[in-house]
Amino acid sequence: MTTSLTAREQRALDAIEAQLRQDDAGLERLLAARPSPWTRLWHRPRVLAALVAALATLTAAGALCAGAYPAAAPLAAAGAGASALLCGLVFRHLARMRMT
Repeated sequence: MTTSLTAREQRALDAIEAQLRQDDAGLERLLAARPSPWTRLWHRPRVLAALVAALATLTAAGALCAGAYPAAAPLAAAGAGASALLCGLVFRHLARMRMT
């Protein structure tokens, strides 16, 4: 969503930003800092969708392995459970991104 601000709105935003910068010196550091590559990746929906797909595939593979190989069942089930949990967390973050 792209909207342009009127001159009055821009002045109001500039005044608020100047006041915030004056009140909190740490804000200047935060605004000047460049986000890390991981932070930038975490906010890209395509990367998150690919991560959800990979984790879902890993979950299914772990569940199949747990059923096929009884000796490795505890390890495979633990891996499937962990990847399912991560998949759920990433999917929740992706859904929150789409809501805002």
